[in-house]
Amino acid sequence: HGSVSQFCNPLSGQCNCKERVKGLLCDTCVDNFYELDVTGCKACECDAAGSILGTVCDVRTGQCVCKPNIGGRRCDECLDGYYRVQKGHSFLCLPCNCEKAGTVNGSLLCDKSTGQCPCKAGVTGLRCSQCMLQTYNLSV
Repeated sequence: HGSVSQFCNPLSGQCNCKERVKGLLCDTCVDNFYELDVTGCKACECDAAGSILGTVCDVRTGQCVCKPNIGGRRCDECLDGYYRVQKGHSFLCLPCNCEKAGTVNGSLLCDKSTGQCPCKAGVTGLRCSQCMLQTYNLSV
């Protein structure tokens, strides 16, 4: 799929590769491109804020190399158990730190954009760690 034609250089054996394709047989994508098919290679488009500088994506899957607590193929989302905090043109993924006793079904996962944990009735706070007014004894 990666060569322009079925013919190659008779001396070197080098095929004439499509754009963004490399290799003697034009069978590999160039850095930061992946998934060679009849249309060529696709751009990985790694998120600069979420991926590790100077790394390249996987040539088969397009998976970028993510910073800690960051996931997604493009490194543009937080892993489960973390929420996104925007910092200018960058972002951080901070731990949810939900209070297990105060969350529905003991969940330790929070909303990935706000950090809000799913609180039981009568429980409040970002991490579900406080009793509402007129209530007491936060326990499992």
